[in-house]
Amino acid sequence: MNTILDKKTELILYKDPIWKGIIYLSFPVFLVNILKTLHDIVDGIFLGMVEGTTEAGTSLATSMQSAVALTWPIFFIFISFGMGLSVAGNALIGQYVGKGDYETAKKYSNNTVFIALFLGVLFTIAAFSLAPYILKLMGAEGSDLTFAITYLRIRSFELPILFLIFAFEAVRRATGDTVTPVIINAIGIVLNIILTPLLVLTFNMGVTGAALSTVLAHVAITPAVIFFLLKSKKSLTVNFNIKHLNKTIVKDIFDIGIPASAGQSIQAVGFVILNSLIYAYGTNVSAAFFIGNRISSLVMFPVSAVSSIVAIYIAQNVGAENVPRAKKSVRQGIIMSVLMMVIGISILLPFSEIIVHLFSEDVLTIEHAKTYVFWIGIGLPLMALFQVYLSAFQGSGETKKSFVLAITRLWILRLPLILLANKYTDLGPMGIWYAMLISNLLAALVGAFLYSKVKFLPKTRKAV
Repeated sequence: MNTILDKKTELILYKDPIWKGIIYLSFPVFLVNILKTLHDIVDGIFLGMVEGTTEAGTSLATSMQSAVALTWPIFFIFISFGMGLSVAGNALIGQYVGKGDYETAKKYSNNTVFIALFLGVLFTIAAFSLAPYILKLMGAEGSDLTFAITYLRIRSFELPILFLIFAFEAVRRATGDTVTPVIINAIGIVLNIILTPLLVLTFNMGVTGAALSTVLAHVAITPAVIFFLLKSKKSLTVNFNIKHLNKTIVKDIFDIGIPASAGQSIQAVGFVILNSLIYAYGTNVSAAFFIGNRISSLVMFPVSAVSSIVAIYIAQNVGAENVPRAKKSVRQGIIMSVLMMVIGISILLPFSEIIVHLFSEDVLTIEHAKTYVFWIGIGLPLMALFQVYLSAFQGSGETKKSFVLAITRLWILRLPLILLANKYTDLGPMGIWYAMLISNLLAALVGAFLYSKVKFLPKTRKAV
């Protein structure tokens, strides 16, 4: 294999201290996460600038923000399968790279890409067709429903591209190349940020412009993704030939990918229910939820970067049968992530009111958003623990544990707590915010228990 790939593998497998290596590899991911967060914030801010009112008397801005909040869990149901595929590809390819079997790693890369394209097309058809029915089941009506259907149907056309990008990231990150995906994603995000105000405000396209800008940005970077998949001096390459499909490899990918996908998709269904419960309190609370999540992502993006690299460290070290180093990577990932969250919320909370005002001029929405930001903020260190435990399960290939943890947090803890608060208390939206904090605390404890059961056994084969 080329020396560039060997240097990254050497860093992951042998170089100390581990935390320095994690920071080095996560820094490019960190930068692109900043851009992603910036885009989400810009998206929300410019939608908040749309003038006018709906027939029901609600501001168009608040209705559009509420509509986007409603579509997020539905869209997440579909992309969760691509994310699960990425988890499987990252774990398996990374373990073969750690083992030194680059030829088999390339075979898994080929099959990961083929599966991604097939699922992307399949889910585009499903998302476009089912959008109105799912949104009506969530209780959306009036302008909120109209905006949400429009937004979701337009976004559905980017699913094949998103799935291809997920596969591309799995291939590159499994080999330790975090730079190339970042550069390509950064270009797409910058294009998106430029297009959003033009389409939303200048061309007065509102929520249609917000969705279209994202799709067009992804279309623009697709040629670069394909080029780097086919030709690269820094990583594994693929061959777009259907003859390279291998039943054994496909089975291996699905064996690991399905629990990861199922966990995230079932979690997304839970978020559909969660959003329905939030929406029942009105458009203002739904918009506040949208704003609060955008703001909390300001603090969470470093943890997302670190946890993604921790998964790579685990995968390659498990493949190399260096279990102590894999476990040490998890411990250092936890320390770094929790520390980042403590620092982040210490900065965020004093300025949360100022940030909230950037998104909305609606007094009621602002009040709900300020409250939500406080409660979600103090729970972010727990979210850091949750995220690193998920990465540990994914990197080791034990995605059944990530499935159990994801389902436990939402379906066994959060939703029942919210329903109990709704039925037996007069807390209103506060009951939801309390339930989210408590569920994050209990989920962190469950994650610690499940992590104690991880065996760190390689999922590689002798021959494929």
